[in-house]
Amino acid sequence: MEDYKYAKLYDPLLYPFIQPIRRYISYFVKQRKYARVLDVCCGTGDQLKMLAKAGIEGEGVDLSDAMLAVAVKGEFPAKCLKEDASDMHYEDASFDLVMTTFALHEKSPEVARKIVEEMLRVTKEGGEMLIVDYELSEKTSFLSKKLIWFIEWLAGKEHYANFQKYLAMGGLPVLLENLPLKEVKRHYFGQQGIILVVLKKV
Repeated sequence: MEDYKYAKLYDPLLYPFIQPIRRYISYFVKQRKYARVLDVCCGTGDQLKMLAKAGIEGEGVDLSDAMLAVAVKGEFPAKCLKEDASDMHYEDASFDLVMTTFALHEKSPEVARKIVEEMLRVTKEGGEMLIVDYELSEKTSFLSKKLIWFIEWLAGKEHYANFQKYLAMGGLPVLLENLPLKEVKRHYFGQQGIILVVLKKV
């Protein structure tokens, strides 16, 4: 299968998963009253637009020109820069909240770890990181597992291969190993197939 041959189906299939998560994140961020927010691998800027609609300013980084072209459109254009998430220009300890959604599983384990480390670097001491990604376990429903695997297969060869590596290596817990982070909140979506975790920099 050619990479992203069925990409036009990818977003519609993910939409039922993503929109409740985006609403939850917007509510959470508004409650926490973060002063400065960064969305890493922000894509089309949908989360930042939703935050802006709620009166919360944020900015993002992404490498895709196509995604960034969409990010600047609409009633609430997102402030997104074209930048490598594993090597950002921001100074240390710049943000109160640094988040990423469904970005780590599609990268190689090495790149995903660098992104997490870079997110940590730009988070303020006592600030927080918010990560959303897959967590497939015995608690995940059979239907959710099948749908997630199908969606990732549709995404393309490299994406799918990295998704398989992500699961094989142990997923998010392994990417976060030995980092100065303390979990403060977790929430599951998609019949226990998707985890949202909030971590404090300590």
